[in-house]
Amino acid sequence: MKTIDYLLKNSKLPGARADLGLLYSFAQKATAAEIDQCLSFACEDLFNSPEEFVVMCGIVGFCVYNGSQIATTIESIRKYASHKSWRIKEAVAIGIQEIAATSMGETITELSKWITGNSFEKRAVVAALCEPKLLKNKEDLIKLFEILTQITLTFEGYNGKLSEAQTALRKALGYGWSVVIAALPSEGKVAFERLADRDSKHIRWILKENLKKNRLRVMDEDWVKKINNTLAK
Repeated sequence: MKTIDYLLKNSKLPGARADLGLLYSFAQKATAAEIDQCLSFACEDLFNSPEEFVVMCGIVGFCVYNGSQIATTIESIRKYASHKSWRIKEAVAIGIQEIAATSMGETITELSKWITGNSFEKRAVVAALCEPKLLKNKEDLIKLFEILTQITLTFEGYNGKLSEAQTALRKALGYGWSVVIAALPSEGKVAFERLADRDSKHIRWILKENLKKNRLRVMDEDWVKKINNTLAK
């Protein structure tokens, strides 16, 4: 338990930010036994506590340790994507990114199964995959545009008040598109434009939020103005 005690004492929680440097350091070196010990702290009421940090370490460590078994690892952490703690949700995204860093294509394939899941699971897909360091391969990016389109269209026809999970998903989509478009502008702009005539106020919100991002203005300011004009009609 020495390692776990160290994590508890040095988590920087309660506080504004957990020690992510310590999290990554632990995840790269953790043994299976240490990871299991971390995950044993998992429960619903973990908000802003050292125990919350320990579970985060367990999730990311689990992904690193079992990264070669992509399908079973991703399925094993799926339950944490809907956890009450936002930090636990973030740990899921971080863990997936650790797996995707060495096998983005297979990670996308496995995460595509989450598209039929709940809004928090969909949010995890967006948060995990819309990460610049992962967006290198054109084939992967094209698949990612398809996934983002499917997830965005889940808001079509729904104009009521959003749940907490739907709000979190919409927020993730509100920046995720811009990240992926910037990595592959030609195909990305086409995929994005196909959504511009949708009548859903939530889809229009997602598009407008992405168009505010400086990365898109730098990429093609005229195109940003054109899509904004389309959305203003």
